[in-house]
Amino acid sequence: MHSDEDDTRDAALPRWRLTFVGERATLRALNARAEELNALIPERESIHWKALVEHQAPLIVGAIDQASGAWALHTDTVSGNDVTILGVPANDQDTCRRELDALHQKIADALSCSVHVLYRLDYKRKAYEYISPVVARVCGVSIEQLRMDDGLLALHARIPPDDLERNRELIQAAISNCRREYADCNLEYRLRDIKGRTRWFRDSMRIFLDAEKNIAYLNGAILEITETRMTSEHFRVTLHSIGDGVITTDARGRVSLLNTQAEVLTGWSQADALGEPADRVLRLRDADDDADLVCPVAEVLKSGKTVRNDGALNLERRDGARIAITVSAAPIFGSGDGATQGVVVVIRDERQTRESLERLHESESRYRTLVESSPVGIFHYDQGLRITFLNQRFAEILGSTQYDLINTPLATLADQSFMPTIRAALSGQPGRYEGEYLPSDGSAPMRLSMRTAPALGVTGEVLGGVAIVEDNTARYEAERKLRESETRYALAMRGTNEGLWDWNPLSKELFLSSRLMVLLGESAESIRTTSDAWLARLHPDDREIYYARMVAHLKGETNHFEFEFRLATHSGDYRWFRSRGVAQRDDDGTAYRMVGSIGDITARKRAQMQLNNELTFSRTLVDSLPVGLCVTRRDGTITLINQHFSRMVGLATRDLREFNCVELVVEEDRPFIYQRMERAFEDGLAWAETALVNPDEDPLPVNWLVRRVKLYDSDQLLCIATDISDRKRAEEQMRNLNRELELRVEDRTQQLAAAVKELEAFSYSVSHDLRAPLRAIDGYSRIIRDDYREAFNDEAHTLFDRMLAAVARMSELIDDLLELSRVSRRPLKRRLINMSAMAHVIADNLRHADPSREVSFDIEDGMEVIADENLLKIAIENLLGNAWKFTSKCDQARIRFYRKRRPDEIAYCVEDNGAGFDMRYADKLFGAFQRLHTDRDFEGTGIGLATVARIIQRHGGNVDAEGAPNEGARFYFTLGESDLAGSENASTERETNDAS
Repeated sequence: MHSDEDDTRDAALPRWRLTFVGERATLRALNARAEELNALIPERESIHWKALVEHQAPLIVGAIDQASGAWALHTDTVSGNDVTILGVPANDQDTCRRELDALHQKIADALSCSVHVLYRLDYKRKAYEYISPVVARVCGVSIEQLRMDDGLLALHARIPPDDLERNRELIQAAISNCRREYADCNLEYRLRDIKGRTRWFRDSMRIFLDAEKNIAYLNGAILEITETRMTSEHFRVTLHSIGDGVITTDARGRVSLLNTQAEVLTGWSQADALGEPADRVLRLRDADDDADLVCPVAEVLKSGKTVRNDGALNLERRDGARIAITVSAAPIFGSGDGATQGVVVVIRDERQTRESLERLHESESRYRTLVESSPVGIFHYDQGLRITFLNQRFAEILGSTQYDLINTPLATLADQSFMPTIRAALSGQPGRYEGEYLPSDGSAPMRLSMRTAPALGVTGEVLGGVAIVEDNTARYEAERKLRESETRYALAMRGTNEGLWDWNPLSKELFLSSRLMVLLGESAESIRTTSDAWLARLHPDDREIYYARMVAHLKGETNHFEFEFRLATHSGDYRWFRSRGVAQRDDDGTAYRMVGSIGDITARKRAQMQLNNELTFSRTLVDSLPVGLCVTRRDGTITLINQHFSRMVGLATRDLREFNCVELVVEEDRPFIYQRMERAFEDGLAWAETALVNPDEDPLPVNWLVRRVKLYDSDQLLCIATDISDRKRAEEQMRNLNRELELRVEDRTQQLAAAVKELEAFSYSVSHDLRAPLRAIDGYSRIIRDDYREAFNDEAHTLFDRMLAAVARMSELIDDLLELSRVSRRPLKRRLINMSAMAHVIADNLRHADPSREVSFDIEDGMEVIADENLLKIAIENLLGNAWKFTSKCDQARIRFYRKRRPDEIAYCVEDNGAGFDMRYADKLFGAFQRLHTDRDFEGTGIGLATVARIIQRHGGNVDAEGAPNEGARFYFTLGESDLAGSENASTERETNDAS
C-alpha cells in the first residue's frame, strides 16, 4: 500500500525532463532538488542518455554534501521524445527500481488502451501527471502540452462553458458530501474533437483532498458515450414521429405524455393534458348510437392486461368533433415488483387507414434503422427461446454473425448465467442481468448488462421477449481499477455558494449546508435535522404539492425533483426558494439517498408579480385613457383598440377589428391620413387634424397622432385620436372674444394716453411748483442766518443748518422722483453695450469723488449685453454707488461685479463686503422710500434700488438680493433675452424703440 510518507518522500526526490531533438539531448530540472544536483551530473552524449532510457540502467552521480550519499537516476515516464528522470538515493535504488518497474508496467498497460482514457491530474498546477495518448488523437492536443502547467485549460477550451459550469457544481457537490479524504464523482459533458465534431464523454473520477480539504489530485477514467446519447435522442424522435397517437398515464390514470399525433387526434395539447384524468382526454363514443364508452385505462390499471378495441369507435375531440379510431391500451410494469406503473394507450386514426399503414411502415423502417445503428445489442426471441431478430451489434458482442445466430436456440450459447433473466420476460415480467459472460471461443470473460421485457400480442398475451445487451467490460475494468487505487480516501464536506441538502428517505435524516443556513438567516454553519421539521417550515399552501412531487420522484415517476415554494426564515418571514434534487437508487430501483440544491428566488418572484400587476394596470390604464387609442399594422388592420376609441366611432370593440383604420376617418381625408401613416412608419412620428366617422352622430373632429412602435416583435403604428370638438368651439369663441377685446383695447389705449398726459403735467408741477417754495425757504433761511449771525446763539445756528439740510434733502427727493418717472417713461434704445467698460468708468468716478478711500474693485471682463445704454448706466451707477456707500466703514472694502450662470439664464452680480442687511426685510429693498439703515448711518433717499428695479423690469429681467448683517450683500439682475453672454453671433448694434 502507498502511504502518506511515500508521497512526502516522492515530493522531495529530484526530477528532470529529458528531451531528445535528433541526436541532441537536453536535461531540464523540474524542482528545487534537481537544481541542486545539476552541478554533479556530468555532460554526456545523447547515446549515454538513450542507454539510460532504453536499458533502464541507472546513472550514478556524486554526493551533494557529506550528509547525503550518491544518487541514482532512473527513467520515470516516457512520452514521445520527452522522458521524466527521477533521482533516488543510491542505497535505495534496488527497492525503488522494483517499485518503478511495477509502476511503469501498470501505467503502460492502462494508458495503452484506446477505448478509454486514464489520467492523474495535479489540480494545483492544472497539469496532468499522466494521461492516455488517445487524447492527442481525439483533441489534437499533445501530451507534452497537457503535462505543462495549466495544460488542463487546453481541454477546457474544447468543452462548452455551460458543461464546464455544470461539472464544477457536481464536483463541489461531491466534495461537500464526502467525509473521507477523497470524493467520487461522475461527469458527462460534450467535447469538440480535432475534426470539429461534438462528442459526449463520461468521466468517472476520484478527487483527492489535502489537509485543508482543497483539491490536490484527480484520478479518473473517461469513456465516450456519444452513441448512447444518440440512441436516447433517436428513441424520443421515434415516439413523436410515429403515425399513431400515443398517450401514457401514471398509476392513478392521469395523463403523463401525449405525442404529436395524439395532440392532433384529441385536440388537447400536451401542456393542457398533463395531469388530467385519461377519461377526460380520451372520450370514447359508440359509432352507432353515440353512447359513452368506458375508457380502457381504468380496466388496464385494474387487470394489468392489454385491452384492445377494434370495434366501431368514435373519439370525441376537445372541440366536440368525432373521428373514427381504434384503441389499444397496455400496462407499464415496474422494474422491481412488476406492479402496474401506468398505461400506454395507442390511438389509430381509421379515417386514413392506408396512410396510417404507410406511416407505420415508415416508423418500423426507422425503428429497424435505429436498432441497427444502436451502440447496444438488441435481439428478439420467441416462446421456444429461439432468436427471431438481432442487430449487428449483438452479433459483434458474441463474436459471430447475424446469419449464424438467427433462429439459434439460446440454450446453445456457451454461458447460460443470464437465462433466468430471459425466462422472466416470457412470464410477463421485465428482467435485468449484470455480470460476467464466458465466450464460447475461450477468450477473456466479458462484463455484460442485459435488460429484457415481454413482447406482447394484440390481446396482451406474451409472444416472446426483447433483450438489450450492453458490453460494459471496458467501463467495469476501469471502474474496478479506480476502486482498487482509491480505497485510501474518504468523503469530505465543504460549503458551496449555493445551499445544499442531503436527505435519507429511510431514516428521514436531513443535512443542510452552511450556505443554506445563511439563506435561512440562521447562525449555525450547518445542521442535521429531519424532513418533518423541514416540512414544518414550508408555507401551509405549498406543503401538499411539495410532498406529492417528492414522493413521485422517489417512486421513479420523474427524472428529478424540482419545486418552487415559500419557506419561513429565522425571522419568521416567508421567502421564495427553488429546490432541485436527484435520488440515488440501489439495484432494485429503491431510493436510499437524495441530494440537491436550493436557491433564493424571492427577487425573481417579486419581479414576476410586479410584471403581472403592471400588465394588468397597463391594460386598465389604456382603457381608462380619455383619448382614443388603437394599434395597427402598416396596411391599417387593427390589432389593439381601447374602449374610448370605440365610443368615439360608435362601434363595438370586436366589430372594429374588421375595419381598416383609414376607413374610420371621413372620406375626403383618407388619402391624406394614409400618407401621414406612411410618413410615421418611415420617420417614426406624424400628426394631422381630421374627423372620425360616427354612424349615429356628426363627424367628430380629432387630432390624429401616429407613432411607430415595436409590438409583438414587429413594427406597428400607435394611433391616438384626441377629441378637439371643445377646442374648435373654444377657438370660435376666442375669435369672437378677440374682436371684442380689440375694441376694448382701443378704448383703454385712449384712456391711457389721457392718463399719461396728466402724469406729465403732474411731473411738471412737481419739478416747478414744489421747487419754488423750497428755493424761497432756502434763500430766506440763509439771509437770516448770515445777516443776523451775531443775534443767534450756537443752538440756533445748528437749527438753521438742519433746516437747510432738510430743504436740500427735499430737493434731492424731488430730483429722484422725477428721475424715477423719466425712467418709467423713457423709450428704450437697445444697442450692444460693454458693461465691463461701463463699470470701470463708474468705479473711476467713485474714486475721484472720494480719493481718501481705498476700495478694491474686481470687474469681470467681456460682459456684453444688448440694452438701453443710458438706463443701464443709471442702474449700474446705483448698484455700484450703493456698494461704495455701504462699505464706507470697512477697513478693506471690496466690490465685485461679475456674471453667474444659472440653469436657464445668466445673472449679473454686484457684491460687496459692507454692512449687509437682514434677509427678513429683503422684500422692502426695491420699494420707493424703503430704507433699512438710518440717515445717521448711511445717507440716501431710498429711491435708488427702486429705480434699479424699474430699469431691469423694463428690460424684461429680474432683480433680487441676498445678504447678512455685517457680512456684505449681493445684488443679482438679469436682462432677459437682451443678454448675449458673450455670443459671437451678436450684431454690432440693434436699437429698438419700445413704448413705456
